[in-house]
Amino acid sequence: MNLKKTSLQKSVEILLNIIFWVASIIILLKTTQTGIIENVIEDENGKIIQETIEMGPFALQNFIGMIAIIPIFYLTAFYLTSKFYATKKYLLYVLYLFLGVVFLISLELIIVSFQRYVLHSMMIRFFLFYNLFFMAIAVVYGIIRHQLKMESHQETLEKEKIKAELKLMQSQINPHFMFNALNNLLAISERSDTPETSSGITQLSDLLRFMIYDTQAEKILLSKEIEFIQNFISLQQLRYTETDPLTINFDVITNNFNPNIAPTLLVPFVENAFKHGIDIQSESFVNIQLKVLDNTLHFEVKNSKHHSKRTEFDKKYSGIGLENVKKRLNLIYPNTHNLDIIQDEHTFFVKLNIDLV
Repeated sequence: MNLKKTSLQKSVEILLNIIFWVASIIILLKTTQTGIIENVIEDENGKIIQETIEMGPFALQNFIGMIAIIPIFYLTAFYLTSKFYATKKYLLYVLYLFLGVVFLISLELIIVSFQRYVLHSMMIRFFLFYNLFFMAIAVVYGIIRHQLKMESHQETLEKEKIKAELKLMQSQINPHFMFNALNNLLAISERSDTPETSSGITQLSDLLRFMIYDTQAEKILLSKEIEFIQNFISLQQLRYTETDPLTINFDVITNNFNPNIAPTLLVPFVENAFKHGIDIQSESFVNIQLKVLDNTLHFEVKNSKHHSKRTEFDKKYSGIGLENVKKRLNLIYPNTHNLDIIQDEHTFFVKLNIDLV
């Protein structure tokens, strides 16, 4: 139903655009004149007693120059508005609009000059008004289109959030029961004098508490996400010994800057690295780097890649985590993030940049 609605909206938009341009061209052909005609009245002695300047008849060649506004119109409405206006780069937006108008006027004057008309200020004023009029419509159209797109995006985000909350509630067991069970296991491990087991249960408890409670918020402090990743790494390291051919690094540089971020956004990349990047039978590594510079989050995960046998379960659900995080990035950080995933036979590399302003 939603796809049909979207398709109908696009069809209506295309139809309205066609009607707008057909009407504009008809009006242009019927009412517009280009070129300059000089009317001179002389007396019997050949002395000029009256001289007037007026717009001359419309020429097809001039019309070809004037319809150059169409690609510039859509470049402004579809690209410049979303690229600069939507990201609040107003100065660049105005600059490109100005350059567009200058380009159009120059093109139209060049074409008119080939018709050997006299270039006059009246003609320049006409082309200036003509191009400013259509560029103003392009700006308004682009802004309205952007606002409608953002409203649709917000509506989709709300639906996705509700759907995610329902799935979370359906998948949750009673958290108090679960934490009580973990506390009982912790007490048993402490009496058994097994510090690694006690540490693992504590870290697992922290991970579960984060997943159940902190992920309910739209945004959390970056420090909480970092703490979750550190606990996850520590829990994973319990599986290995010092003699295993494995290197794990997690470097964090935030310069005491602690912005908000969507919860568990970075975790799937780390989880994927440990799931596919470690094989104790061969050299393995997981290198993670997180930096915050100039209000931009730079997150990189690089891990070794092994061609181990996968179960039917792994084949069925492989890649779901990464696909979900891509969808979340597009919903939560549209036009403000860049995700690159590069892989070859031996390595898997993820590079994510997010503008946190």
